[in-house]
Amino acid sequence: MKMETREMDVLLRPLKKTTKGEWVILAFLLAANAFFLWTVVYQLREGHIVQGLGNQGAIWGFLVTNIVNLIAISHVGIAISAFVRILNLERYKQLARLAELVTIVALIGAVLNIGLDVGRIDRYIINVVWYGRWHSPFVWSMTVITTYFLSSLIYLYLAMRRDLALCGHLVPQRSRFYRLLSLGYTDTENERKVHEKTVLVLAVLIIPIMVSVHSVYGLIFGLQSARPGWYNPFMAPYFVLGAVVSGFSAMIVAVAIVRKLFGWESVFQPPVFRGLGTFLGFMTLLYIYFMLAELLTGNYAPPVKEREVFHEILAGRFAPQFWTAFLGGLVIPFLLLFYQWARLIANVALTTVCALAINVGMWVVRSLIVVPTFYHPYMPYRPAEYHPTWVEWILVLGCYAFAGLLYFALCKAVPVLELPADIKLPVPVPVPARVPVLRPSWASVAFSAIAGVGLIILGIAARHQFPVAGVWTVTQAPPSPIRFLHHIPPAPIWVLGIIFLISIPLQICLRSVRPTNPL
Repeated sequence: MKMETREMDVLLRPLKKTTKGEWVILAFLLAANAFFLWTVVYQLREGHIVQGLGNQGAIWGFLVTNIVNLIAISHVGIAISAFVRILNLERYKQLARLAELVTIVALIGAVLNIGLDVGRIDRYIINVVWYGRWHSPFVWSMTVITTYFLSSLIYLYLAMRRDLALCGHLVPQRSRFYRLLSLGYTDTENERKVHEKTVLVLAVLIIPIMVSVHSVYGLIFGLQSARPGWYNPFMAPYFVLGAVVSGFSAMIVAVAIVRKLFGWESVFQPPVFRGLGTFLGFMTLLYIYFMLAELLTGNYAPPVKEREVFHEILAGRFAPQFWTAFLGGLVIPFLLLFYQWARLIANVALTTVCALAINVGMWVVRSLIVVPTFYHPYMPYRPAEYHPTWVEWILVLGCYAFAGLLYFALCKAVPVLELPADIKLPVPVPVPARVPVLRPSWASVAFSAIAGVGLIILGIAARHQFPVAGVWTVTQAPPSPIRFLHHIPPAPIWVLGIIFLISIPLQICLRSVRPTNPL
C-alpha cells in the first residue's frame, strides 16, 4: 500500500504541490510573455514594416521559419503516441501524453506565428477562410491544420478521460474540476473497452493526417515556380522527414525539462532517453542524406538562378549559417548519438544536448530554405537586404515563451502521466448537479457521419461556384442550381463537414456514460 501511495504521489506531483523552482519558472515565463505581448501591440500600432521585410526584398523572414519549425514539432505527439499504442511499447508509455501536449501547444504556436507574420490576423482569417480559392495551398493548410488540431485534441481527451475521473478522487482540492472534465466517466469495463478501441482507431487514422500537414507546407514552397530553390517535387517528403527530426529532438528536450522539474527521474530512466536518442540519430542520418541529395542536384547542372541560390548557401553570404547548422546541428550530434548507441551508453545529458543542437540546427536550416531565394528574383530589380529587426527577434523568441507557459500550465492542470490500470474508482463518480451528463444517441452519430460526408462532397462540388470577392463576372459560369451556396465559399463548407466527422469518436465514447446521482 505504501509503494502504491508513493507511486501515485510521483505521478500526480505537479497537480498536488508547487515547488519554489516552479514558482521561479512561472515568474520568468510570465515576464517573458508580458514583453512579448507588448511587442505584439507595438507591431499592431506601428505596422508590419517594423519587422524589416519589404516588397522588393524578403517578404518572408524568421517568423515563417518559426511557422515551419513549430508545425514540424507538432508531428511528434501523434507519432510517438500512435506507435506506442499500435506497437505496445510499454517502456515509452508515459511519453505518449507529454508528446500529445507538445502537438497541441506547437500547433497553437504555429497559428499564432501565422497571425504575427501577416500582421493582422483578422484579415488573414477572412482572406483565407472566406475568399481563399480551393486550389490555394494556404486553403489546404487551413484545412489540414484544423483537422489535425481537432482530431489531436479529441484523441488527447479520450486517452486522458479515465485519469481525469481518477483525479476527481485522488486530488481532493480539485475534485469538482476533474469530475466536470471527465463528463461523468465511471470507469466501467464497457467504458474502458470503448475508449481503448476508439483511441486505437484514432491513432491509426491521425497518422496520415499528420503526414499531410507538413506535406502541405512543403507544397507551399515546392509549388512556387517563381522562386529559385523552391520549385521542387522533393519538398513534401523532405519537409515530413525534417518534421520527424525536429519533433523528436524537441520532445527529448521537453521530457528532460519536466523530468528534472517535477522529479520524474524514476519514471523516465536513462534507457528511455537512449532509445529516443537512437531513433533521433537514425532519422538525422536520413535527413543528412536528403540534404546532400538536394545540394548535389542544386549544384550539378541547375538553371542559373538555382545555381546562384545554392552557391550563396554553400560559399556565399549564408555559408557561415549553413556550415554551422550542418556540422554543429546535424553531423556532430549524429556522431555523438551513434557513439552512445554503439557503446551501449545511456546518458541523459548527452542525449538532451544533442537533441537541443539538432533542434536549433533544423531551425537554421529552415531559415536557409525561406530567406536566400528572395535575393535572386527572376524579375529585373535589385533586391533589398533583409536584416531581422529586434521586433522580429522578440516575436520569434516570444512565441516559444508563450508555448513554454502553455505547456507548463497544462502540466500543472491535467494528469500528463498515465495512472496505473489496476486503480479503480471506489464508487461511480457523480458529476456536479448543474452539469448534464452527455449521452449522444446513435441517431446523432449517424447524423454526424451523413452531415460530415455530405458537407465535404458539397464543398468540393461547389469549389468552382464561388465568385471572387463575392461578385460574379461575365467570364464566369452562372450559379449552380444550389443557389443558396453561390455566396458561401467552399472551404468553410468542407471544414464544417470535417468537424462533424471528427466529433464521431467523442460521441461514441460519451454514449457509454451512465447517469449518476448529482452531488
